[in-house]
Amino acid sequence: MKRLILLAAVALSGCAAAGGDCGSDWGAVGERDGRMNFGSQAERYAARCGKVDIAAYNEGFARGSALRPPPNW
Repeated sequence: MKRLILLAAVALSGCAAAGGDCGSDWGAVGERDGRMNFGSQAERYAARCGKVDIAAYNEGFARGSALRPPPNW
């Protein structure tokens, strides 16, 4: 019985991690992506998560991009 409970807990935690950014604050997600120089990931989030607030994501992405150091820093 304990193994079954442990297995269920592990399986459920894996499902939660797979969509970790889904339903998030899209402005914060965009800011993180811009700051980390990932490029816009809005289309990937839309494919994985469904509805994405593109305007909030893009605003956050612009804020994050502005926080990056210059290229020859």
